[in-house]
Amino acid sequence: MKLTTLSSNRQETAAFLETKTKDFLLPDFVKPAGYKVVTNEETKQKEGIVQTICLIWSAGEHAETVYKVKTIVRDEPNAYLPLKKYTQLIVWRQIAGIHGHVLSSFAREVFNFLLQSYNVMITDEQQTPDGQRFWLDRIGEALVMADREVYYVDLNELDDNLVPVIERISSHEELMGNYCPKGWGADESHRNRAFIISKLNLVDNLEAKPT
Repeated sequence: MKLTTLSSNRQETAAFLETKTKDFLLPDFVKPAGYKVVTNEETKQKEGIVQTICLIWSAGEHAETVYKVKTIVRDEPNAYLPLKKYTQLIVWRQIAGIHGHVLSSFAREVFNFLLQSYNVMITDEQQTPDGQRFWLDRIGEALVMADREVYYVDLNELDDNLVPVIERISSHEELMGNYCPKGWGADESHRNRAFIISKLNLVDNLEAKPT
């Protein structure tokens, strides 16, 4: 919430830049003049290995955060998938305004870079409209790419071995007509539902594992 007003955004940005930050290279992202992408050192926390990536715009002597991505890399099986390593993203972005021309391309490129690095991305429990739009854009892209799979999982739906059932989403029609209405919402039950974008075939890989 501190990033939503200009004065506190500038304060938070200044504090972030005073930590051990460094330039973050996104090979396919062309930075317009006045923008830079920086990251801090990875830290090991209770929730996993945490790192923050920020798109920052400098206007004169002031700098402000335009887009912020918090990555959490977990190295243990999670509730949704029996995989030892996966990544969750928590995303914040400014209202487009003067930054509209750079926001969409940055979101796409940073997500693609992280997916290439970690193979599996899972939505976070925080159900916000901005987060939903971000993931719908990424899922829509993944559905038409040969090297990506999209899945839905609900912790309330278990198989005979009490393992969450993973369902592959194969089309935009399935996504919008079936999974989107039940996958996102404000009530408590939706906290147990997640979408997954993966460079791995999770269904075949998990079914092939011995019980």
